[in-house]
Amino acid sequence: MKHITLISICLVIIFLSNSQAVSAQQKDTVAKLTVVQKKSLKNVSLESYEKFKASVKPLIAEMGKKQIVGLGEGTHGTAEFYKLRYYISRILIEEKGFNHVAFENDVAEMWLMNQQLNQATDVTALMKKYMIGIWQNKETKELLDWIRVYNQSHKKKVSVNGIDFPVQKPDVDMITLLLKKAGMNSFPKAVERLSAAANLQDAAWFGMNQKDFKVDWKLLNQYCGQAYFTADSLEQQVKKTGMETSLRSDLLLAISNLKQGFEPFKPKSQYVPRDSIMAHNTALMIKGKEDKVIIWAHDAHLGKKEIYDNSVGGTGKYLLKLFPNNYFVLGTGTAIGEFGATTDARAVNTTVMLPYQLEEPIKGSWEELLGTLTKKNVYFFTKAFNPNNLVKPQRFVGYGTKSSVSLYDKVNLAALYDAFLFIKESHAPTAL
Repeated sequence: MKHITLISICLVIIFLSNSQAVSAQQKDTVAKLTVVQKKSLKNVSLESYEKFKASVKPLIAEMGKKQIVGLGEGTHGTAEFYKLRYYISRILIEEKGFNHVAFENDVAEMWLMNQQLNQATDVTALMKKYMIGIWQNKETKELLDWIRVYNQSHKKKVSVNGIDFPVQKPDVDMITLLLKKAGMNSFPKAVERLSAAANLQDAAWFGMNQKDFKVDWKLLNQYCGQAYFTADSLEQQVKKTGMETSLRSDLLLAISNLKQGFEPFKPKSQYVPRDSIMAHNTALMIKGKEDKVIIWAHDAHLGKKEIYDNSVGGTGKYLLKLFPNNYFVLGTGTAIGEFGATTDARAVNTTVMLPYQLEEPIKGSWEELLGTLTKKNVYFFTKAFNPNNLVKPQRFVGYGTKSSVSLYDKVNLAALYDAFLFIKESHAPTAL
């Protein structure tokens, strides 16, 4: 039955391609903004970084009060969402002391990338090796290039991080590197067993993008179930060692992330929500008051509650439990244009995102309402925009090629986000 648990995790990861349907029978009414809604809208300039910065001062002021800021995306493939989150991240780092940028990407992969980022001569190669396809675009690269330059002249360095656990081999690579750095070679058999199981699980994960690939669930259950206990034993032994504190902290991070991936195969395993794990991994970055985290992930994850009848998302909800009143989330959305997407069943490092046309927003949706604006780019604080807590369909597009009615869910924007950034017409990202 372990494969059923893994499938459930996979489905959460690819939820945006197979969401619950919202009834197409929408009321045939003309969308119209109220006076209150119009007054809450604030223009956003996309002309340049400096003009954008000037247009979002009130937004930055609110974000700067928090220790964790979530920057959402209404699709996994919109150029403007990447570009403007780079701008916001830069402002928060320069003016508000933020020092961690975390992606909806594997923890160990981003740790390995962070070790090399400041010295790398080819950032594009690093991105293709360590980041899944949704991040492999020139808009995201702008952020990473800027961080490299920033770190050269600032004592307080900015790190890039991951909060997810889709692949296993990078964790073993991270463990091997850290054990070598610590001068410890007493765990060769354990690392060998972990490596074998990690390779098997990752092969299955990548293989699901191949049409005729079949997963050997029995073999996965055997190897990965045993590997969980091997990782757990290694974790206990590392905790007892006297190695340097930061080195041990990183090693325990890698082992923890490895266990997160193997856990579904553990005998009598209980399903642990992916979003609670991503919140936990975010919390590990906070070691003191000086640590402030920016997260790049999908709207559905960063929202303050789950969507689709509580079956998907909610990282924001778990973060609020861990850091009460210390989390701010910005949702993003668009109405028309194009977006980047893939036909891959799983978004992996080799995934290629291609441009697709967005379908027209459905009747009665937030996208339809905001699409009536003469102002093309705006943001608003959701409580001011929606004081009566109205519920309308919102579109949640993932890395799949669909943008139809099946991807909508009825939500109260004020319940999900603190603020919302709307780009009326958007474009697909620029591939590396």
